[in-house]
Amino acid sequence: MGIRYEKDTILNWINEMGKFLRLLVGKWEGQLEDLKPETIPKGYKEFFKKDREELLSLSENEIIIFASSLEPEQIRPLAQLLMYDGLFNSDKEILQKAKVLFEYHMKSSGSFSFEDYGFLSQIDKALK
Repeated sequence: MGIRYEKDTILNWINEMGKFLRLLVGKWEGQLEDLKPETIPKGYKEFFKKDREELLSLSENEIIIFASSLEPEQIRPLAQLLMYDGLFNSDKEILQKAKVLFEYHMKSSGSFSFEDYGFLSQIDKALK
């Protein structure tokens, strides 16, 4: 029974995080002026139980250590949140952390995703 509960909990978390990321994607694709400044920091707090400033102060190695403490299904959404945060705020340091997390996720999970390579391409473009 406990395993099922934990599985349902992470599935609910993934669904809620997906809704949040769709909101950010919608804003990124054309309605940027509608994004409230507190939206992204609220996402870090609500989904990862960390303040934005606390996560952004971590080095690349420290963010990988933090990500390794998460459920495997949570790493990619964190990388996406960092990516959109970096894109919205034109912050290359945040984008670099997102890139590191995407690469860590692909390596640790053994997954291959054209979408993730698209995200990495978008990050690389913004880092130039």
